[in-house]
Amino acid sequence: MTKPVTLSNEAYEALKKIKGKDMSFSDVVLKLVKQSMGTHDFNKFAGTLKAQASELEKFKLQIEEDRERNVENM
Repeated sequence: MTKPVTLSNEAYEALKKIKGKDMSFSDVVLKLVKQSMGTHDFNKFAGTLKAQASELEKFKLQIEEDRERNVENM
């Protein structure tokens, strides 16, 4: 199903600049909406943090200690 949409010349030209040869205007709009809603592919970040198991265990212990301290201070 398609819906007609009216755009200003400025909006049309802006979308046209983003649009690739193999993209439709609908593709461009959907891409921009997803970006504005924070929908990103987080898989591209997979493996960027290459911490050692011992470092991760230290972080975990520190978090647990901080949580316990926060509960005691309540």
